[in-house]
Amino acid sequence: MRRFHSYTVESYLQYLKKLNITRRITEIHLHHTWKPTKRTYILASDKEKVIYGMWRYHTKTLKWRDIGQHVTVSPDGLIWDGRDINIIPASILGHNNYAFAIEMIGNFDKGEEKLEGIQLCAVKKLIEGLFEIFHTDQLIFHREYSHKTCPGSSLTKDIFIKKPQNKVKILGEAIATKEQMKKYMLLINPLPNIQCTPDQIVTYYLNEGAIEGVRGDVAFAQALLETGFFRFGGIVLPNQNNYAGLGAIKKGMAASFPSPRIGVKAHIQHLKGYASKEPPIRPIVDPRYTVLEDIGLIGSCIYVTDLNGKWAIPGNGYGEKILKILKKIISLPTQEDSADIWNKAILEENKKLKEENNKLKDKIKQYEVLLNTLIKEIENFLKTDV
Repeated sequence: MRRFHSYTVESYLQYLKKLNITRRITEIHLHHTWKPTKRTYILASDKEKVIYGMWRYHTKTLKWRDIGQHVTVSPDGLIWDGRDINIIPASILGHNNYAFAIEMIGNFDKGEEKLEGIQLCAVKKLIEGLFEIFHTDQLIFHREYSHKTCPGSSLTKDIFIKKPQNKVKILGEAIATKEQMKKYMLLINPLPNIQCTPDQIVTYYLNEGAIEGVRGDVAFAQALLETGFFRFGGIVLPNQNNYAGLGAIKKGMAASFPSPRIGVKAHIQHLKGYASKEPPIRPIVDPRYTVLEDIGLIGSCIYVTDLNGKWAIPGNGYGEKILKILKKIISLPTQEDSADIWNKAILEENKKLKEENNKLKDKIKQYEVLLNTLIKEIENFLKTDV
């Protein structure tokens, strides 16, 4: 008999973290069993046999190599193991290559069973944990690629995913423009103590960030925080070109770089080390990158606020301070914004002039009618015999 093992959510996620996962996973697929139902599982004296029954159906009837899903979440909140994580699931036809498949025991169509209590809590915790482990936020319902109602017509994604609050990813494309970044830096500190021009430092962050897939605007906002808007004055000296406080544990230990560009490159690589398990594309110049590997922090931070307690210790509010600076940078008007404002003002003025012009035309027509009426009355009067 094929055996299955049950875990709590926490113990399953710990087990998963220790596995050697050789397959790329970018999507979490969610299903309901429809059958067996929650009632079937609850009434079963041997819960494992319910999972075994699914395995028999999948392998004997459907002729699959194994049970289709990677895990099954039962009504008692347990996580039952299934197909090998390193093998693609039998989840959604044509969309399985990068999927992790979850099956929830129950029929969650409208008017049928309810996903609630300990089972709902387990599913939500599981999804949140998988997002962190696989560095993704892609939750896919089976019905998105099928005519089926799976994982149940009564369910919507907002049940499982909280609206991110301050959830800004470290990886990705910069949103702030070069103009906004430079303008905000000079607004706070008109004389930054750096070994290059303000234009160059901003360009370095955007270019190096784009190469490594790190948001250059996020890294720049962090540099502003770490250096006191390039005033320095702490352990790190301006001529060290160290904008991230790398190695700045005590005086004399901070890293030093031969040029501003290499200093920026090291900062970007260190930030990527926190955000991704993928190594830097360019040769590593960050002397602290191997430290992240040694202490197990590689790929541990998806969001800027995940840096709290990791990049900075204790780091309470550290990520939030970076995001506050980033928000102010992005809020600055750009030249395009100014042009848009000017164009809107011109269009609004033209609109008003047209309205006034139309009113004048109406007035003229009224006067023309009145004049014609007077002329006719005068002509009639002159024709009348006195």
